[in-house]
Amino acid sequence: MVWHDGPDFTRLSRLAAAQPAEVAGMLAAGLEAQDPLAAQSIVALAEEGMTPEGAETLLRAAAVDATEAFLVRVAQALHIVTGDESWAGPVASVLASDAFWGVRIDAAAALGQFAPTPALVEALGRGVVDDEYLVRYHSANTLLHYAGRAKKDISEYPALFDKITSDGAATAGEAAATLTAEALKRIS
Repeated sequence: MVWHDGPDFTRLSRLAAAQPAEVAGMLAAGLEAQDPLAAQSIVALAEEGMTPEGAETLLRAAAVDATEAFLVRVAQALHIVTGDESWAGPVASVLASDAFWGVRIDAAAALGQFAPTPALVEALGRGVVDDEYLVRYHSANTLLHYAGRAKKDISEYPALFDKITSDGAATAGEAAATLTAEALKRIS
């Protein structure tokens, strides 16, 4: 079930507990069809300690030809399944791409699940000056997380929020500079 706030994996979890081989087969078919929800399902199951048999192999095979939204979700799943932080690179490349803005939003939000690095901070800083407001918004939120700010929603910081909602790239750039500096200071 997919709602506005994202998919609900409750039924999938119950089915995976009762029929793991059937679920593994369904997820393999979903990955072969390049369905981002299949990769998200693996994340949900892994977080519950029910990583499907052969998931890492299937995800690595899917990553070879993955692009845009599917690449974001496959990289997230591989990060969860393997613990390998280098899967942030493909996600950051989607954020920097000319993919549909909704895909870039997902990339900006997904980067919050990875350990911050200077390269990721810089990629998100560029996201804060993206042409699309929601990409700026989600990039800023992830930078807030990296910076260790207590409030994780940019709208709770009026001075910064005004800068990312303005029409001028220069003011968004000011917000990006502030947020990247804070995040870089925290991770150094």
